[in-house]
Amino acid sequence: MFKVILKTLLLATMLLPAVANAGPIYEFDSPGNSFTNGSWKFALNFRVLNTMTVTGLGYYADPQSGGVDNNAVALFDSQQNLLASVVVTNQYAIYDLFRYVTISQLVLGPGVYQIVGVSRGDNYTWNNVNHRFASEIEYVSNSWVQDSNGIASYVSGAQVDSSYGFAGPNMFIGTPDFTGTVPAPTTLILLGLGLIGLGMRRKQAK
Repeated sequence: MFKVILKTLLLATMLLPAVANAGPIYEFDSPGNSFTNGSWKFALNFRVLNTMTVTGLGYYADPQSGGVDNNAVALFDSQQNLLASVVVTNQYAIYDLFRYVTISQLVLGPGVYQIVGVSRGDNYTWNNVNHRFASEIEYVSNSWVQDSNGIASYVSGAQVDSSYGFAGPNMFIGTPDFTGTVPAPTTLILLGLGLIGLGMRRKQAK
């Protein structure tokens, strides 16, 4: 039993650097604009450089209102196969200008993918301040089309009249600390230490 717990603690320790990279696939310091002119499907096309685990899909919550409006968000591979989808509502907390919904862990290997979200008339932004991408991915292009059905379907083609596209949909990789539903490795370590202590006390009692 002691050996099993020790191995678990060592594994959790090894995972700590990976958790440090947890976060959105893109973020920015502040929005460059706050505007709406109807409902749109905004898509971000990106390339995964290193295998990563997706834990949440999200949608932009304009800081002027903080609200979203049942925004559909979906993730597709390059063959337009649907990998995951959610509907983002105001019940989810704001994390760095986005509201995220936890999904079952989804491992993405190297390749090109698209995340798309429906604005439903909510404010969106572009040309944002200090826009940056996670090191695990590479920006490819952005796509958009006027929405008519509220469904986050794949958007073909690419446009380049804004820097990195419109926010929009986003995706969270690594430990989903935007919800707090998954214990961090440090918590697991403390739990393991407690179990070791309990095991040693029982052994001494014998």
